[in-house]
Amino acid sequence: MNRNQKGKSYNQVMNEWKAQQSFLKRAGTGMLRPGPDVTGVSRIWGWTWRLLMVLGIPFLIYMGIIRMHAKSGTFTNQLAAETKRFLGAESVTFHRSRWDWNGELRTEHVKIKGSQTNIFSYADMANVNTWITAPGVFRSAWHLKKVNIASATVNLRAGALPKAAAAGGSPALLTAGWGINPDFSQLTIDAYQCDKLNLKWGNSPSTAGELADSAVSITRNGSGWNFTATGGNFRQGWLDGIRVTAAAISIGTDRAVIEKGDFTVPGGGTGSLTGSFTLGEVPEINATIQVENVPFHPFLPEYFHRFVKAVCQGTVTLTGSTNRSTGMLMDSKFTLKSGTLSGIPVFRALELATGETRLAQPDLTGGHLHFTSQGTQEPGSLIIEATDILLESGTRLKIGLAMRHERKQVLASRVESIKDKLSPNTADTITLDTAGTLRIGLPPETAAKLKLSIRQAFITREEDGFQWME
Repeated sequence: MNRNQKGKSYNQVMNEWKAQQSFLKRAGTGMLRPGPDVTGVSRIWGWTWRLLMVLGIPFLIYMGIIRMHAKSGTFTNQLAAETKRFLGAESVTFHRSRWDWNGELRTEHVKIKGSQTNIFSYADMANVNTWITAPGVFRSAWHLKKVNIASATVNLRAGALPKAAAAGGSPALLTAGWGINPDFSQLTIDAYQCDKLNLKWGNSPSTAGELADSAVSITRNGSGWNFTATGGNFRQGWLDGIRVTAAAISIGTDRAVIEKGDFTVPGGGTGSLTGSFTLGEVPEINATIQVENVPFHPFLPEYFHRFVKAVCQGTVTLTGSTNRSTGMLMDSKFTLKSGTLSGIPVFRALELATGETRLAQPDLTGGHLHFTSQGTQEPGSLIIEATDILLESGTRLKIGLAMRHERKQVLASRVESIKDKLSPNTADTITLDTAGTLRIGLPPETAAKLKLSIRQAFITREEDGFQWME
């Protein structure tokens, strides 16, 4: 017998037990509905909090499931599959994607291999994030105001346009995605921001170029896009070492206009790039580079860097296509302001033959240059032709030059086909061929110091007060 019931009669014990059972019954019934003694507002509030509990507990459980799903491998693969469908790409890989209740959607790493219809062949992006809050994340048509990318490397493919996303119905609710089932055929994005973009294009000496380590913003403008870039290095063909200060491109459905392309050159001087290029299977470029007070050697092929150190101004016109074997024609016209020539053996020989100082490394006081560069029908080949070059060194020397410099590349596959066999030592070979005519104008008093045999052999004419050697 219970110690508390000791000394109690049977009727007292039974009455207490009945009272306990009645209390438990009223308490259990009160959890499900207000008691009969509760009336008015209290009864309404009683029903309200009970209804909230009935709905809230399953909702909290569902939210927990969503939180787990939104950082799972299944969710990551789901985003990758929808991105592949949106782009029409060959393959898309996402690494560690996650959506948080504050609306942040982020992915650590994205790799995309483009198809023949994509404008790029490869893209590699790190730390991609955007924002889409509830309830927008539960809709099939996602709208993203901006996608932020910490760094990206993109290789452009010449002669392609973005493929429209394949239409398709949205997956059924609560299948696989637990209610997060975006349909990227309905995806819209207003802007992209990349803190460090490496953009590359072309696959031959006459078409290859890149924009490296530039901060880029791409913003939707009606049916087109506005592309702006700050910082970074620009390279096109043999143009290298150009530091971008500000660039703006308006991209339409079939044509892009370079509205602004300001840059600086190492060693001083500024310039700008303007023009346009078409989009499509054979993109056509028509652009002009203007420079002021810049070092001349960055605008020369690397082969000539060691010979010329000068300051100039002028223009480089770019025309042609990155999708033709001949690539782009670069037509350069410069006015020389000052500089020096060095390392050219013939000038050292002239100094020894005449006894005149500073002929081996003449100071340049003026002149003009006109040369062109373009690819050939042979893959990997490049021709540079200088048709009108005149350099002046005050009254002591004038230099005229006509030159043709050719870079030839013989592909290993072609060598193998000629030999009709495979060789483990076979590789691409590159040959350089330079030919031309050098004319040197000397004042009569300097020419008179040359030996008679030299004057008779090399001096061919007198023009503008100078005696010319060829």
